[in-house]
Amino acid sequence: MGTGTINSLLRHKNALVEKHKTLDNDIKTAYTNHINDIELHKMKKEKLSLKEEIVRLETKLQNESSNEKKL
Repeated sequence: MGTGTINSLLRHKNALVEKHKTLDNDIKTAYTNHINDIELHKMKKEKLSLKEEIVRLETKLQNESSNEKKL
């Protein structure tokens, strides 16, 4: 995998991290404002999905970085 692809994955991961942080803040605000449980559940589910995608990308980036060092 080339450097351009790795940079693209990094940008994507960073965008997901920012979205995850924003959603975390939104969830905290929702708790404060006593939002209904269904909406809160949807937000938490989306946050978990983002976290899983972030971890998947981090693993992929780590593997790619290791492969490039071998070359």
